[in-house]
Amino acid sequence: MSFHKLPADFRQKIHDYYEHRYQGKMFDEESILEELNEPLREEIVNFNCRKLVASMPLFANADPNFVTAMLTKLRFEVFQPGDYIIREGTIGKKMYFIQHGVVSVLTKGSIGMKLMDGSYFGGCCSSVAI
Repeated sequence: MSFHKLPADFRQKIHDYYEHRYQGKMFDEESILEELNEPLREEIVNFNCRKLVASMPLFANADPNFVTAMLTKLRFEVFQPGDYIIREGTIGKKMYFIQHGVVSVLTKGSIGMKLMDGSYFGGCCSSVAI
């Protein structure tokens, strides 16, 4: 990164991102999951993610096969403090589930509420920042 002459604060932010993203793991979980057969992959995804969506009304009484199909579409993303996840007025194309951390919902620049572990958001919304 230093050969690109990035400022020290950018280099630190990139370092912090990877530290949080991989949490000391030196392998790519996604590529490992892709190598597994579908039933085993679905079983692992259900084990890891079912609690994240259990509180959502959409999934509460849904067919388990539908929930499994949706869970296999989830993608792990990491955000750093101060990152904007989605800006106010933007029509979202993603749904976010908070596995760990706190997210502040900003309305006209002021914190309106805080979302924590197990919360979810997406679609058209206020600005959301970590």
